[in-house]
Amino acid sequence: MSDVTVIGLGNMGGALARALLAGGKTVTVWNRSPAKAAALQQMGAVRASTAAAAVAASPFVVICLSGYSATLDVLSEQGVDAALDGRLVVQLTSGTPHEARSLDAWIWSRGAAYLDGSIAAWPRHIGGPQAAITVAGPEAVFSAAEPLLHILAGSIDHVGSDIGHASALFNAGLAYFAAHWIGFSHGAAICEAEGIEPGRFGETMAGLSEVFAEDMRHMGHAIAEGRFGDPETTIAATGADVARLIDLSADLKIGDAFPVFADGMFRRAVEAGYGAEENCAMVKVLRSA
Repeated sequence: MSDVTVIGLGNMGGALARALLAGGKTVTVWNRSPAKAAALQQMGAVRASTAAAAVAASPFVVICLSGYSATLDVLSEQGVDAALDGRLVVQLTSGTPHEARSLDAWIWSRGAAYLDGSIAAWPRHIGGPQAAITVAGPEAVFSAAEPLLHILAGSIDHVGSDIGHASALFNAGLAYFAAHWIGFSHGAAICEAEGIEPGRFGETMAGLSEVFAEDMRHMGHAIAEGRFGDPETTIAATGADVARLIDLSADLKIGDAFPVFADGMFRRAVEAGYGAEENCAMVKVLRSA
């Protein structure tokens, strides 16, 4: 029997398997496309011929597929039900809290323990100090899997027993990063139109990382405590600046979809009566559809 099985050998799943091998673990791997296991076999991994054989091969099963439906498809294959009994399954796949809770019930009903996790890293970071994994599930189950998880990431955050909370935090982060990626790209387009190299823009923004970190901590506490008064800047003032991005986009002949969206959100907050409050009071218009 091997120490751990990895199911799903895409970019992230392959990185997980490599880190476990580098950490001295015996690893069984399985993927629908067997060719993806070849390089890992050369590193010492054992390729299982079926999903059932992969689950049966190890006490710990790490799953990293395209989504929860893909996980259920694999776990519903012939022979997997019986193989699951007594296993500890760690799901590291993107999805929703509802999907996490549904899969949790499904796996426990098959006699297996379950942790739901999310990865905050690129594949190149796996196995190193920059990688972070957020995990939800019972304390005893987490304690059993914790040494294995620390091979995969420098930071492991167990957020409690509510199995949906790792996914909720991942999606909350994704909401932030979606605006981050689009906003940075819009900024890079402004720079290009003005003859400024985007790499310089990246260095400028990176230099503000401590300011951003402080602002995020402040916003989290302000929202939790409902403390939006006495702002250093207001929704109305920031909204006026954002509106000018639409004019700038027209002047530079670049796309304006992002500033148009942002302007609409700030206008909505002002119209709701929050114009004199600080920017994170925007949450008030986002709490309901």
